[in-house]
Amino acid sequence: MIEVADAAAARKALARRMLCCPDCRAALRPWGQSRPRTVRDLGGGLVTVRPDRARCTACGRTHVVLDAGLLPRRAYTVRFLGQALAGAVRGHGHRQIAAELGAPEDTVRGWLRRARRTAEQLRWIGVQAVVALNPDALPTVDRGDPLAHAVEALVAAAVASHACFVGIFSAGQHDRHGDRCRRCRTAWCSAGCWWLRRGGGRSGGPRS
Repeated sequence: MIEVADAAAARKALARRMLCCPDCRAALRPWGQSRPRTVRDLGGGLVTVRPDRARCTACGRTHVVLDAGLLPRRAYTVRFLGQALAGAVRGHGHRQIAAELGAPEDTVRGWLRRARRTAEQLRWIGVQAVVALNPDALPTVDRGDPLAHAVEALVAAAVASHACFVGIFSAGQHDRHGDRCRRCRTAWCSAGCWWLRRGGGRSGGPRS
């Protein structure tokens, strides 16, 4: 699984063999698309997507190229789950959050339980991303709540990621010779040069 900040840019990069295999770092090539999936977004909206698939030109492994706004094998968007976690940090119970979002109570309760159980892992994922992208943005305030720390770190990581990707093009930091980002030296940075939630999305994040 490869999660990218911009699925459209990633598709173009994949066609030009500019995305790297996360296992062996060789170039990836297009390999069709995965099955369509429909997920729920905030406001009751439904989003139907069909992520691209890629195959490594060296090791032969295949990968799904997933937009960062989605989660692997989940029925809700990242924004939806993020809103639920933010509500928990504000002190709301799972019933109130479920009513506000229009989600089943059991589902929301499961998200919150898992998030609290893995809060330290989630925080560490966010901290690693912030340190890699913009160490100055690392949260330093003691919130007194592991889940609050985790949410704050993940939000800081998302902000740093957006600033990094936008800054690469506005400041001319993208190296056209070899199409590698000068900041991280990885091919096609704007399409997803690092995988913030590659581990956390499967084992650390809340499940639907």
